[in-house]
Amino acid sequence: MRLPFELDPQIIHHIIYSQAGSISKALIELLMNSVDARASSVHLSLTRSGFTCSDDGQGFASRDDVVRYFGRFGTPHDEGDATYGRFRLGRGQIMAHAKTVWRSNAWRMTVDTRAMGYHYDLDDLQDASPGCSISGDWYEVLSDVELMSAIQEVRDLVRYTPVSVELNGQRITRDPRTEHWDAEDEFAWYRVKADGAVSIYNQGVLVRHDPAHLWGAGGLIVSKKAIGLNVSRTEILRKTCSAWKSIARQFGQMADQMASRLGDHRKTEARREKSARALLSGDANIVQIYSREEVVTLLPGKRHVSLEDFLRKCRYSHNQRQGGRFAVVDNAFEVPKGETIAREGIAVIVHPTTLDRFGCYNAQDFLDCIIRVHANLRHDVEQNGTPYWWLNGLYVPDLLAFSTLRDAFIERTHILTEKDALDRETRRAWTALRWCLHHYAALCTGGRPAYGGQVREGKSLHILLGQSNIAEAWTDGSSYIAVDVTLVKRLKSSPLRSAAYIFSLIEHEVAHEGDSLDCGHDEAFYQRFHDLALQHSEQRQRYMHMWLIKYTMSLEGDGKRARGEAWRERYLVDRAGSGREKRGLPPIIEDISNDPVVVDPVPGENMAFIDYQNTLLAVVGTDSPAPNWPNVLTRAEADQKLIEAQHRVDTAQCTSAQIQYDEEEATYWAEIEAYEKAQAGAKEAARRRFATLFNVQVQELHPDALCYLLREDLSDEELHALWAAKPWEADDQEYSGDDELEDGDLEEVDPPDGRQGASCDGPTAHLSEDLQALIRPGETAWTLERNAAAAGFFCVGDYLKWREGPDA
Repeated sequence: MRLPFELDPQIIHHIIYSQAGSISKALIELLMNSVDARASSVHLSLTRSGFTCSDDGQGFASRDDVVRYFGRFGTPHDEGDATYGRFRLGRGQIMAHAKTVWRSNAWRMTVDTRAMGYHYDLDDLQDASPGCSISGDWYEVLSDVELMSAIQEVRDLVRYTPVSVELNGQRITRDPRTEHWDAEDEFAWYRVKADGAVSIYNQGVLVRHDPAHLWGAGGLIVSKKAIGLNVSRTEILRKTCSAWKSIARQFGQMADQMASRLGDHRKTEARREKSARALLSGDANIVQIYSREEVVTLLPGKRHVSLEDFLRKCRYSHNQRQGGRFAVVDNAFEVPKGETIAREGIAVIVHPTTLDRFGCYNAQDFLDCIIRVHANLRHDVEQNGTPYWWLNGLYVPDLLAFSTLRDAFIERTHILTEKDALDRETRRAWTALRWCLHHYAALCTGGRPAYGGQVREGKSLHILLGQSNIAEAWTDGSSYIAVDVTLVKRLKSSPLRSAAYIFSLIEHEVAHEGDSLDCGHDEAFYQRFHDLALQHSEQRQRYMHMWLIKYTMSLEGDGKRARGEAWRERYLVDRAGSGREKRGLPPIIEDISNDPVVVDPVPGENMAFIDYQNTLLAVVGTDSPAPNWPNVLTRAEADQKLIEAQHRVDTAQCTSAQIQYDEEEATYWAEIEAYEKAQAGAKEAARRRFATLFNVQVQELHPDALCYLLREDLSDEELHALWAAKPWEADDQEYSGDDELEDGDLEEVDPPDGRQGASCDGPTAHLSEDLQALIRPGETAWTLERNAAAAGFFCVGDYLKWREGPDA
């Protein structure tokens, strides 16, 4: 016997409340309905207490249409009669957030799910209202922040809709035909960029942001034809939608061309992540990706290397054998310590961003990824005959516990005095140099050159001599910059090259804009360092020349004939300048021999300041002997094996606990099912007894009647009297709809109220300064996360950049 599937009435509850992700998403559904109704413009007004949305579309043509299409969820559209709609489900989203009144032509529909349940009132209007107008009162009044968040989210989501949308009197849509695109075909408009997410608009409405690693590039896609989507319109049916297949093929080619134009010298993070995922999936070009694509990031300095080069470095790097071992920094906060350990050549250290690139949660997962990649590589070589000469040299390196290396490393940082640390000739060069560095640092910290060679404003930083095993230079960001004595001693053998490097270190420390000890290097830092190096390149050369003059004048003043690299450089500049002047050209550099920086005496060291800074840098254990690193590495390898063993035990325990939980849950539901079957059997037996007693068919006993008849023990005469009165029919006429809901239904699905939202407001101090500058007045961490998630972003920073970009 063939029977049709049935739809439980509670599915309406699911359609209304489970789709309702946010107010903005619900409003977007109304706007898309306006497009489907062939409207040319939509006017949307949004306030804290409610909203109105009106269009000039077709509206409902008859009362039957209202009952069939408004009163019934899931009625499919005919092919071609709608731009966005498929099964007429979207309008239910707004019903979870507000009491709504719908006016279309000669009919008015009133919906209040909290007071009326899943019913609606249908009334005839005396005066027809063309199109469709919807007004609503929010169940929970919005706060100012929630209102701003909803407005911004709506703006983001409907940027390219085919109708003109006005939000609170301002047009928020664009016509894609008027913009410049990198490519256009019958399916979509395309714009590609080197990095970032790929924003995908289905006929003008934002669907999602694809991560850059899926394409190896970023960009924007606005489809002309409908893209197949899931019911919630949050994911693309990539395997079945023919239009999307054509769009993906076109944009994929453009992304590859973008990568080709960048070349091997500039590989974006999107390309690195795409290559890592290609290695894991056994890409057809796995041999080339394995050998050439940068998928592993090493410390110090975030150097990107291929997986093949990484395994070579695990055997030999930093001019010493590494024993086929490496360690992975646990988290971003440990990166400065990892850079220090790597700089000392103790071990090969992998940056934690590598784990994200391969989709790993810990170092052991990354090791498992290497094993999988090697298996894919061998399979490709054996099955396809791809030539790869290092196949027999593949190996899996041993993993070291980074925590063991970190705990064994002892930081030693303190300030030295010039007299105790330097010999006479090195001190002569350094004294002249630090005076020039003092003025140059003031210039880099916002100072401006003034008459007489002085620098006004900026920070007056002490330039000190230091010794450290964690940094070549460091600063507290406010009072001093220290340079490691090892670099300063090189001034004696190669003064010019050493001085140029120290000038760059000053720029590096200033770019930190704060304490540089235990401070990593993010993208904002590199941008500041880049800008400082370019902005002050001219002045850096000028102060370099001042140092040459001051240093050689010191030699001459001491009764010695100036010689060496420093003197030759100064002589070359003077000679070139004289030759140019004979030809009527300006000199190489202006005469700065009388500049106060050159002629003024250099102040001596401030011993009290040095002693004070050493007390701040003092750390317990700095007098301890240096660790025996071969023993530490052996211990780190053993510790990692213990960590792996503990992880296996934890996994086994979790699996066992899950199995026990599943068995208990199955037993619980089996008992519930048995109880429900017993109850159903008892009710069915009662229905048959009552049907026989009243001489009616079993089907005539309504469930509500059964509830009345089973309320208490009644005699046959009382049952006959109750059957004749039928009180349940009167109750049904007065029914408001609340009793249909199970206890707690609304509480489980209601969105958070204003108080809960406010409690989520958190500081945005974790964002860099350039991202904080993009935050608009009134926005909080909670609203930013909400908007980012609604727009398809996992990271608030990516959302802020996209919102301010030219494609936004």
